[in-house]
Amino acid sequence: MPEIILPNRDDVMNCTIRTPVVGVKTVTATAAEIFAGTSRLAGRRKMILKNEDPVLRFRIGPATVTQQNGFPVEPGAIIEIDFDPSVDVPIYAISEGANLQVAVMEY
Repeated sequence: MPEIILPNRDDVMNCTIRTPVVGVKTVTATAAEIFAGTSRLAGRRKMILKNEDPVLRFRIGPATVTQQNGFPVEPGAIIEIDFDPSVDVPIYAISEGANLQVAVMEY
C-alpha cells in the first residue's frame, strides 16, 4: 500500500483559494456588521479580525450583540472565524467604549 502524506496544520492554515479582501474598519459603540470591503464577501470561507487598539476591546456576535454579551476581542488580539461558503452569515462588532480600528481580512 502506498504511503499517504497528509498536510500539516501550517500547510492547511496558510493556503487561500482566492484573493483576500482586506480593510481597516472603525468599530463604534453601536453594533454594526463588520467586513473587509464595501459589503460582506459572498462565499467567504474565513474572516480574520485584529483589534488594532492598544487599550480598548470590542465584542462580536449576531445583530443583537451588545457591549455586555458579545464575544470579547482583547487589545491587539486576532480572531479567525471559519464559514460554510454556501451560507451567508453576518458578524457584528461593537466597541466597549470609544471608536477603535479593526483590521479585517476575508477570503
